Amino acid sequence: MQNAKRIRNQDSHIPAKHILAILIGVALCGIIAWAQKSSDENQKGITLVDLGVTEEQKVQLEKLWNLKRQKDIQAINDLKTLNRLAKDSLVEDAEIQETLDKFRAKRKEMRGQIEDIEEELIQALPTKAQLHLTLMGVLDNGIPRRTKKAQTNKNTGEVPKRSPE
Repeated sequence: MQNAKRIRNQDSHIPAKHILAILIGVALCGIIAWAQKSSDENQKGITLVDLGVTEEQKVQLEKLWNLKRQKDIQAINDLKTLNRLAKDSLVEDAEIQETLDKFRAKRKEMRGQIEDIEEELIQALPTKAQLHLTLMGVLDNGIPRRTKKAQTNKNTGEVPKRSPE
């Protein structure tokens, strides 16, 4: 009979342990959910309006961004043309030089346009806006823009090293 009472007492403690574990799990999930919700509210992001950028400045920023994208696309197309010239052994030096001169003139013109727009924006934008736009790469930050992902070697997962140019 005493054995039966012990078994019943042991059985009654098991559900209490399970209930305690479930309550602890629910409490942890609640704490995690609350922490994620509060961090999401803090990370909504800063808008251009928050930085004090006017509608006119937004138009200039969009024009600058589009010009930079156009410059990148044009550079890729020009490099394809130059690559074809490099592979063609029948092309004369005069034609290559003319193509290179056009290529360099277009690059210089685009660079000048971009620098002019950036200079106007730097004079007009609030300091915080300049900081954030420089960090994002809209304004020049000295780091070349990436137009596509770096290719990785499928066997090793390493990024191939670029040859010195």
